[in-house]
Amino acid sequence: MIVLRFTSGLGNQMFQYAFYTYLRKKYPETKVLADTSWYKWNDAHQGFELNKLFKRVDNKDFVFEEASELEAFKCSGVFPQTSEKVRYINRIVRLFAGKHFEKQRISETGREDEDVLKEKVDNIDCSKNVYITGYFLKEDYYKDNLKELRKALSFDLHSIGDENDDILKDISSCSSVSIHVRRGDYLTTGAEQGFLSMPMEYYKKAVELIESRVENPRYFLFSDDKEFLEENFGWLENKRIVTGNDDDKSYIDMLLMSRCRHNITANSTFSEWAGLLNDNENAIVVYPKSYISDKDSDIKHIDGWIRL
Repeated sequence: MIVLRFTSGLGNQMFQYAFYTYLRKKYPETKVLADTSWYKWNDAHQGFELNKLFKRVDNKDFVFEEASELEAFKCSGVFPQTSEKVRYINRIVRLFAGKHFEKQRISETGREDEDVLKEKVDNIDCSKNVYITGYFLKEDYYKDNLKELRKALSFDLHSIGDENDDILKDISSCSSVSIHVRRGDYLTTGAEQGFLSMPMEYYKKAVELIESRVENPRYFLFSDDKEFLEENFGWLENKRIVTGNDDDKSYIDMLLMSRCRHNITANSTFSEWAGLLNDNENAIVVYPKSYISDKDSDIKHIDGWIRL
């Protein structure tokens, strides 16, 4: 049995789902399950959103099987964290499990050699229980499966509201280009982890590139800091700043960005998935080389993706 832990916000959940799908294909004879217990004690972002957004009667392509607490325990050797009391018990259980549970752990912290890590992933001993943690952003886990993932991770358009319907019509009527600016948590907790809020120079270069390749582009701006867009993008003509999709409606920004013909992303898994879900023919997706303060983004080999 393989259990993969899901954590963090929507963009990371989608990368973990892509990796979950990779594991199911790689090990078809082994039960692959998702551990979502992290969300029982962590309220980051909007909580666990995959089931809410993609598990629908009309979306048979979304396949997601969750581990029970016992199954997660068998693979991880600890109980799902729900309180400080459980944290204390786990200190004892972890020592016991280390001696009496035959299991494997694969953990991605972002500092491993990606090729070495993939070698571990591709050579799992499925005779043992396996517990996997991390985000697994390496494109090898999803780039050959984008067509299937786009079906599984398809949004419901029926309940986004009249204003967003109007934006969708605007997007489909022109050479639309999304621009995503991530600030918010990157200026607070994100800064402690080395995340960068992309400088205006990046967006100006990205727009210059789009202008050289796209005739009459119209820009749709998205951000968790709408005031910043108003104050700092006065230089950009033919634009529309999208507002109103906050908190539990923030996913609609990803939906709208994915419907644009081209994308300028931030160093954010949220807008990166907007680009990955974009299935427009000859789409251009500009993404930044800078990712965190001490590590650059990976080079993508997806048609139309340009690292700047």
